[in-house]
Amino acid sequence: MKPALVLIGPGRVGSAVGQRLYKAGYPLAAIIGRDLHRTQEAARFIGCDSQLATTDLQAAAAGNILLLALPDDQLDSFSTRLGTQVELTEKTTLIHFSGLHPAAILSCPEAKIGSLSIHPLLPFANRQMAVDSLGNCPCAVEGDKDRLALGQELVAGFGGQGFLLPTEAKQIYHTAASLASNFMVTLTACARDLLVDCGFDPQQALQLLTPIHRATSTNILELGPEQALTGPIVRGDVGTVALHLSALQNKSEQLLELYHCLATATLELAQKSGRLPTDKAAALRLLLQNSPPDKH
Repeated sequence: MKPALVLIGPGRVGSAVGQRLYKAGYPLAAIIGRDLHRTQEAARFIGCDSQLATTDLQAAAAGNILLLALPDDQLDSFSTRLGTQVELTEKTTLIHFSGLHPAAILSCPEAKIGSLSIHPLLPFANRQMAVDSLGNCPCAVEGDKDRLALGQELVAGFGGQGFLLPTEAKQIYHTAASLASNFMVTLTACARDLLVDCGFDPQQALQLLTPIHRATSTNILELGPEQALTGPIVRGDVGTVALHLSALQNKSEQLLELYHCLATATLELAQKSGRLPTDKAAALRLLLQNSPPDKH
C-alpha cells in the first residue's frame, strides 16, 4: 500500500501535484491550508473528499509524507513550527517544491525526520494546465540520500521524469530555470508592448508573436541554440542593429538597456555558432561599445 500523504499549502503547485498523486493511488490523509473555503475547493479540484480539508496543523500527524507546497521564504520557519507543534517520527518525510532551497532547509530540531526537495521544471501559472503538463515533466530531486528513491518514486507517480540534482548546484539550476521561463515571459511582454506601439491591440500582438515563439522553440530543440539563432546579429547586419538601437533610444531607456545587454550576449552566441564573419563581429562589437545605453 502506498504511504499516506498530507498536503500543506493547496495552491497551484500543491493542487496540481496532489491531484496527480491522488489519481495514482496515493491516499490523502489531510489537506491543510489557512483558508478553509479555499482548502475545500482545492480538495474538490484534487478529487478527494472535501472533509479532508482543514486549517488544523495537527492533522499533519496523519501522514507519512508531508508535501509542503509553500512559498520559498516560508519553508524554514514553517518547518520549525511543524516540528514543535506536530509529533513527527523518523518515518516522516518532509518534501518541498522549491527549485532554489535545499531539502535541508526543512529542519525540525525537535524531530528526527527525512527531507526531500522535488522541483518540476514547469511554470505553474494555472493549476489545470500544470496538471496536464506534469506528465513527462523533468523534475529535480534532491535531499537525504536514504530518501532519494522515495523522491524518484513520487515523481514517477505523478508522471514526471526525475533526475538527481546536487545540493550545491541548486542556486545555479534555479537561475537557469528563471532565465528560460520567467525572463522569456518578460521579453514577450516587452515585444508585445512594442507591437502595441505599432497600433495593434495587446491580444492581437500576442497572437502575432505566437508562431515565432513556437518555431523558435522547435528550432532550439532540434538544432541547439547556436544553430537555431537567426536575425540581424548572426547575419552581421550592423545597420539593422544600429536602427534598432536608434528606435529604442527614442522609445524607452529601460528597453534600450535590455536590448544592449541581450545584443551583447547574442553576439557571443553568434560567434560560437561559427556563422558570423570575424569582420562583422568586430563591427557589431564596436557599435555596441560606442552606443551604450544612457543611464542618466
